Amino acid sequence: MAAPQLKEKPDLKLAQTAYQSSADHDEESSEPPIKKVIEEGEGPWLVSYADMMTLLMGFFALIASMSKIDQNKFEKVQETATQQFGGEFKKPYQDLADKIENIVKKNELSEKIKVSRQADGVIVKFDGTLFFTSGDYVVSEQGLQVINKLLLGIKDEIPSHKALIEGHTDNVPIHHEIIASNWELSGIRAARIAQVFEGYGFNKSQLTILGWGETKPEVPNFDGTGKPIPENQAKNRRVILKISRLNE
Repeated sequence: MAAPQLKEKPDLKLAQTAYQSSADHDEESSEPPIKKVIEEGEGPWLVSYADMMTLLMGFFALIASMSKIDQNKFEKVQETATQQFGGEFKKPYQDLADKIENIVKKNELSEKIKVSRQADGVIVKFDGTLFFTSGDYVVSEQGLQVINKLLLGIKDEIPSHKALIEGHTDNVPIHHEIIASNWELSGIRAARIAQVFEGYGFNKSQLTILGWGETKPEVPNFDGTGKPIPENQAKNRRVILKISRLNE
């Protein structure tokens, strides 16, 4: 029968020496022991921050949806910023405006047609006597010739541009068997001009017409005594054309 084996007793002196060495090392170190703190989750502050950012984003989205951008003021900001960085700012629609202006001057129509450039398109204002006589909606021969010269001069731009055509009347009440008011008359006038534009390559999807009647006079229809001013009434029988790019 084999004698039972005795387990070796731990070397108490060796353990005591190792403990003493560790204690001495801790006493010599000037740095405090590092305590690790483990956080679970993201912490309350991040949740509050996310809520605040969501509310701010919603607030600014609401403000943007209710505001209307002034294109001309926005263009001024763009121009100033570009110049500050040493760039060259090219005004939108300047080339198209110059082209139309040259057509007007070449045909000596500066007194009857006014051209202006805006940040969102080119405005062409036709004198009232150029297209229609008072109470009439048939485009005059002179008006057809003017449109012909204008559209032939910008035919390369037609596929990529759209036109908004506004009809305006004077304040003289209309008496017609079919047309009941100046509202209708102004709309018919705009539609007649749109039909001419179609003949030069504009699609219906590129054309929009508006009839303002006598609601937006450019000059007073009456003088201070209430007497009609025929010259002013003729100016108010005008057509306004706005040309801009299709993607705007």
